Amino acid sequence: MYPVKLKVFILVSLCFICVTTLAGTFTVPEHLINSCAFIMQGEEAKATGFLIGVKDANSVFCYLVTAKHVLKPILDNKKSKISVRFNMKNSDKARTYSFPTFNFNGKQWLEHSNSAVDIAIVPLSIFDKVSKLDVNLLTIDDPNSEFLATSEWLRKYKVGPGDQAFTLGLVPYLYEFNKDTGNLVLSRFGTVSLIIENEIILPGGKQKAFFLDCSAFPGNSGGPAFVLIERSEKGALLAGWRFGLLGVVTEFVPSPIRKVKVKVEDIKKENEILYLENTGISKVVPVDYLVDILFSKEQRTFRKKIASLKKSKSSNREY
Repeated sequence: MYPVKLKVFILVSLCFICVTTLAGTFTVPEHLINSCAFIMQGEEAKATGFLIGVKDANSVFCYLVTAKHVLKPILDNKKSKISVRFNMKNSDKARTYSFPTFNFNGKQWLEHSNSAVDIAIVPLSIFDKVSKLDVNLLTIDDPNSEFLATSEWLRKYKVGPGDQAFTLGLVPYLYEFNKDTGNLVLSRFGTVSLIIENEIILPGGKQKAFFLDCSAFPGNSGGPAFVLIERSEKGALLAGWRFGLLGVVTEFVPSPIRKVKVKVEDIKKENEILYLENTGISKVVPVDYLVDILFSKEQRTFRKKIASLKKSKSSNREY
């Protein structure tokens, strides 16, 4: 028989091996990475966006999803066009395209009826450029798609704090030094910290939210967040893993506000500024809100109208 201390060592070692082996078995699929793009304002990379494809009326419609606080300053000017930087096929380069926008109730983007929800969506006509772009649409055909980690999906697979999660985002810091190369998509892994299914008061207003123990920073806003679980139920799996789109990364959770004294060189004295520390916790807007927008009566009608125009060839604007 082994001594007690040796037994404990063996047990701990086996647990460590299991955890590290488990963590090493999942690689982010390329089609998820290729769904991401940069939201641009002129030559400046502002944030992340990702592409959702909705199958409807025998067509696939492309939507760019991001955080509302990213798009609002850019598109509040009704003459503005949304500019998106995509990687190019068979190249290590990227290119920025400007897209005309539709008008939805006086706005150039779609948002949720709850104004506190930090999601914005813009339909994009990319299909005449697809042959050039190294891009992938995360395609869904109904609100119950197995790819969407809705509240019902989370309950079905018993997802809760401790389950793994990952986010994808573009880093302006890297872009600044690599403007001649392609978009560089950064993945970050963490765990689910908190799932709030009922609307509560948060900065910006009453809303539902998820929180991940997975750091975010400026530039990640608008990127996709995924929950990653290992389950035995039948369904869409990747090497034994099941993952679903959890929502949209919108901000990091700051520590309580504190004042920090800093030196102001030009006047040679100290000044106090408010400083927000990044706690490493990120807020994610639930995919349920995204589903509400994409499958609203307004968007179903819009897609049928566009499909009809394409079919009749009466529109000079291909969608």
